[in-house]
Amino acid sequence: MPIILLFMLIFIDRNNKVYVGGFLLLLFLYTIILVTRILYAKKVWHKEFNDKDYANDASIIKMQDLTEKFDK
Repeated sequence: MPIILLFMLIFIDRNNKVYVGGFLLLLFLYTIILVTRILYAKKVWHKEFNDKDYANDASIIKMQDLTEKFDK
């Protein structure tokens, strides 16, 4: 999608308002999709790694101990 937007930026007729409007619509839609995916991944990451069981576990000293717990 970014390559399509790059080609559209280079090759569209900037005097045609329909082309410019379509390009801006695609650009904003793609930006909204990216931001939504990033925020969702952040939410899932915090949900997964802020578990109270792992925070209060005294056997976890190093990051390797934590990854071993996740693998179980």
